[in-house]
Amino acid sequence: MRRNKIIYSLCVADLQEVAGDELNRKLTEDELKRVVDKVGNYISWYDAISLTFSDLGLKATEEDEEE
Repeated sequence: MRRNKIIYSLCVADLQEVAGDELNRKLTEDELKRVVDKVGNYISWYDAISLTFSDLGLKATEEDEEE
């Protein structure tokens, strides 16, 4: 697989869908800019990947387990 392949992303429609569910309205342009600037602070990509490994039952090699 290509090393720089994007495997997950968010789009404005995703943000607006959550705004509709949580706020019962769409975000304004200013609010969208503010959310875009901060949303990455709340996404723990490392934990998401690690939890996926656990969920799939992926095991460390013996060498990694000894470290």
